[in-house]
Amino acid sequence: MPTGSSPAEPAAPAPRGKAAAWILGVATLYLAALWYVDRDNHVLSSLAELAVPLGYCALLVLASYGFRYQRWRRLLHAQGHETPWLHGLAAYLAGFAFTASPGKAGELLRIRYFAWQGVPAQATLTTFIFERALDLLVITLMATGAAASVPMFGLIAATILALLLTLMALACWPPLGRVARKLANLLPGTAIRRLGHFLVEGACAQGPLMHPRTVLPAILHGAAAWSLTALAFTCLSHAAGVTLSWQLGIGIYPAAMLVGALSFIPGGVGTTEAAIVFMLGGAGVQTTVALTIAIGIRLASLWLAVMVGMLAMATLEAAEYLHRRQ
Repeated sequence: MPTGSSPAEPAAPAPRGKAAAWILGVATLYLAALWYVDRDNHVLSSLAELAVPLGYCALLVLASYGFRYQRWRRLLHAQGHETPWLHGLAAYLAGFAFTASPGKAGELLRIRYFAWQGVPAQATLTTFIFERALDLLVITLMATGAAASVPMFGLIAATILALLLTLMALACWPPLGRVARKLANLLPGTAIRRLGHFLVEGACAQGPLMHPRTVLPAILHGAAAWSLTALAFTCLSHAAGVTLSWQLGIGIYPAAMLVGALSFIPGGVGTTEAAIVFMLGGAGVQTTVALTIAIGIRLASLWLAVMVGMLAMATLEAAEYLHRRQ
């Protein structure tokens, strides 16, 4: 590899203090928007009436974490790394603390906690990129059930396919990796160049994962996880008095996730909810009911993930602090 083609040290995720301030700001804006919407639509009182169904939805989402973590462990294993099950689970869940960040990049906080378990930063990044790519594939396939409700869905799907093919090419075709490294050298600023190389190296290091015995189980784990989340959305809709066809029930939430991701707004906050309301409205659901469902499923998915992640992060930090004091 030519000199300067990769950084000596991996780029670190954003400092936890700044990331925490970012999430706090996003949460504050979300609560303010919720208060504003509630003035005319009484969403909060409707959500209170759906407290029990929301609890069931939360349980389904929590169960989905089991499939996602099992996928993560298998991907680390394919790269030659093993971690204690419970400690690894806590490190994985801690990433959710900053999942409401641009491109979910805040989840790279896992680098810190898996490093404590002997996993190199590059391996965590490679696993993260591969996991995100598989999620995009699974979500896009599931979203086809609501494709008719999403303007330019074909263009969105084609863009995602192009991205996935590019990642595959980086992993399997070394000449493209060399070109990507040269392009990263042209980025302005040392920090940006280091980050660019970090991402390129993570993408290029996916070669060991590009095997059917790794890819197929990972896809199945992802499909199981996102099916549970889609089921939670369908159950909440049913509890709110909305009956959807199975295609829409499966497809609306994944399609809304795609819209949120492509909006480049952290966590898709606001855009994902708007997409859900839009698609439910197209199915004849009243705006107030659609708002209740959209906000409810986001509380039981995105914001539940943030809370679980914060708890896992606090647990790991406390354990490490006590360990160092001994």
